[in-house]
Amino acid sequence: MEKEKDIVMSGIRPTGFLHLGNYFGAVRNYVRMQEAYTCFFMVADLHALTTLNETRELKTHVRRVMAENIACGLDPDKVAFYCQSHVPETAELYLLLNMLAYVGELEKTPTFKDKVRLQPQNVNAGLLTYPVLQAADILLHRATLVPVGKDQEQHLEIARNYVNRFTGDMEWKSFPSPMPLILGRRWRKCRAWMGRGR
Repeated sequence: MEKEKDIVMSGIRPTGFLHLGNYFGAVRNYVRMQEAYTCFFMVADLHALTTLNETRELKTHVRRVMAENIACGLDPDKVAFYCQSHVPETAELYLLLNMLAYVGELEKTPTFKDKVRLQPQNVNAGLLTYPVLQAADILLHRATLVPVGKDQEQHLEIARNYVNRFTGDMEWKSFPSPMPLILGRRWRKCRAWMGRGR
C-alpha cells in the first residue's frame, strides 16, 4: 500500500506578469513539489482584490498567470490548479473563520502594518482579514504543508490558531494543523517549529 502524500497548498496573486522572482521563489518549486506531494495551487484573485485599485484587467491577469505557470512546467494532470474565486467554499469558510478572528491579532501582522504604511489611502477590511482568507485557502484543502517565506510565517501561525479554535470552541475536529514548508536548496518540513521533533 502506497504511503499517503502530504497535502501542500499555495497560491500566487495575479497582479501582473510573472517575473524571475515569481519563478525562482514559487513556480519552480511548484513544479518540483508536484512529484512529491498532493498539491493544490491557486491563482489568488480574491487576495489580489485587497490591493488592486483597478480590477478591469484582473480576468486577463488570472488567465495569463495560469498560462505562465503551465508553460513553466506545472502539470494540471498532477495537481489541482484553479482560480480561487471559482471555489465558493473558500468564501464560505472565510466567513466562518472571520467569526474566530480577533481584530487586535490581525492588526499586529507585519504584512498588514506594511500595507497600511505603503497604501494609507487603501486600508480596507479585506486587507485586514487577508490572513483569514489565507487560512481558509489552506484549511479548505486540509493542507498539512504550506510553502512560506519569512513574511508569511505569522499568517500560518494564525491558521493554526483557527484550527485550535475550531477544535476547542466549536468542537469540530475538521482540520489538520498546517506546518511550514521552507523552500531553499533542499526542502525542509519544519515540524520542530512547534516542538515536535527535528
